[in-house]
Amino acid sequence: MALGASLAEQHMESVQTAVAESKISPGSLVVLDFSGIDTVNGSYIKGTAFWLWTCGQLSASNLAVVSAPRHPADPRSCDIYVAVAGLSAEVTVEFQEFLKPRRLPLLSARQLKGGLIDEAVLLGHLDPVLTFALKAAMHRGAVTAPEMYRSFPDEDVTVTAWNNRLNELHALRLLRRVRAGRAWKYEPVVNKIIWE
Repeated sequence: MALGASLAEQHMESVQTAVAESKISPGSLVVLDFSGIDTVNGSYIKGTAFWLWTCGQLSASNLAVVSAPRHPADPRSCDIYVAVAGLSAEVTVEFQEFLKPRRLPLLSARQLKGGLIDEAVLLGHLDPVLTFALKAAMHRGAVTAPEMYRSFPDEDVTVTAWNNRLNELHALRLLRRVRAGRAWKYEPVVNKIIWE
């Protein structure tokens, strides 16, 4: 059983220290393996997967932190991506109950290959407009907003709107973003997402 914020902080101590000391390479994907864990609660999820997700989102969103983190357990800006793996049916339900009311997505790895996620399921919530944009980006592999605009001429979506959607998927830690000349190129964090 993995219950409570104290146990989460204990389990995450080395990861929190690595984030605080900037020892994780930018753009890294951290996979938390829940194999052998039969029960979790919201406090444990908040202190593990959600903590990492928050650090990544702070980096992507350039959100100003009201006060500087004083403790390694305080979320801080770090360009990381997070996924979970090895979820039992009961633990999956707990993650869904944690994510859906917050309207947040999280990747659950189904197949790992060479340290990368080959196949994942999307847990939680993703707006239908963003789901369409993510599926299109997954199909292309790597894409810019102007390329998306040209790929979907029948959609009543401007280049700026495509850019906003791709940027939001980046902030949600579902797409990586790299400079491509004057534009941003967005690429999937995983090879394949199973839509359930």
